[in-house]
Amino acid sequence: MEKGAYDPEKHHRRSIRLKGHDYAGGGLYFITLCAHRDAIAAMQGKPFAPMKALIAERMAITAEKNPQMEWGESIIMPDHFHALIRIRKGGSLDLGNIIGGFKAGVSREWRRDEAGKAGKAGLARTGGIAPALPREMRIWHRNYYEMIVRSAEAEAKIAEYIRMNPWRCVQELGSGLRGMGNPALWNAEKMGVLCSRNAPRPKSIPKAAVYLGGFHSPMEKEILEKLLEHKRPVIWCPAWGLERAAFAPGVREAQEQNRMLILEMRDTAGNLAAAEARNRFVLEHADQRWISYVQPGGMLAHLLREG
Repeated sequence: MEKGAYDPEKHHRRSIRLKGHDYAGGGLYFITLCAHRDAIAAMQGKPFAPMKALIAERMAITAEKNPQMEWGESIIMPDHFHALIRIRKGGSLDLGNIIGGFKAGVSREWRRDEAGKAGKAGLARTGGIAPALPREMRIWHRNYYEMIVRSAEAEAKIAEYIRMNPWRCVQELGSGLRGMGNPALWNAEKMGVLCSRNAPRPKSIPKAAVYLGGFHSPMEKEILEKLLEHKRPVIWCPAWGLERAAFAPGVREAQEQNRMLILEMRDTAGNLAAAEARNRFVLEHADQRWISYVQPGGMLAHLLREG
C-alpha cells in the first residue's frame, strides 16, 4: 500500500460523539483532553508552569474568537485538562470545531516558543525557561471526551469535581515521594518551619513564598492553622498517609485554591524515628529556615548541630 494512503484496518476510529446530537445547537458540555505520556515526561518540573500559562492564554483567545461559547470551571493538570464549555445557539461552530482549534493553538504556540519564533512575547510567557518538548512531539491525544450536562444539579456536581481534581490526583514526584495538591509549589522558594515541643508562641510568622514543614509538634500545628487561616501557600509533610491528611481541617479549601501540596513521607509510622526523618527532609529541602524555638539537648538541636 502506498505510504500515507487510507487503510480501513489501521485508520478506522469509532466516534465517541452522541449520534444525532446537534453540537452547535446550544448546550453545556464537560470535556476532558488527555496529553501523551511522552509529552507529560518532557514537561515535568519547571516547564509545566509555562505550559499552564499558555493553555490559559489560549482559552481566552478561543473565547474571544468564538463569542457563542464561554468557559466554565476548568483545571489544568500535568496529564489532562478538564473544563465546562457552554455553547449558545446561533453560532457557526460546533463543539468539535472549538476543541480542535483550541488544541491546535496550544500545540502551535508551544512549538513556536520552543523554536524561538515567538519573540519577546513568548519569552515573557515562559519566564525565560527553554521548553523541553521536541517540535515533532504531539501534546494531545487525537480525540477528546465529552459529556452533555443536562441540569443545574449535574453542573454543580461536575464543577465541584473539577475544583477538587488536584487533591484527588496523587502524583509521583520522584525519589520515592508521592504528592497530592499543587506540584508547582515544590519549585518555589521554600521556608522550612521547625520548632521543638513545648515551644512558646512566636510573636509573628515571617513572610515566605511557600512554607515547608511536618507541622507535627503542638506549636507547629498551631502555626499551620495560622498559615491556612491567612491563606498562605504550604507544603505539608504529615506523619501519616495522603488520604488521611487530605481531610484535616482547612486542607480542602487550601487544595481547592491550589495553595497546598501534601507530601507523603516514606515512613508514615508517626514514631520518633519517622519524626527525625521528616525533620531531616525539611532541613535538607528548605531554601531558608525559620526555627522559632530549639529545646536544648533535643532532637532538633541534634539535627542542627549535624547540619
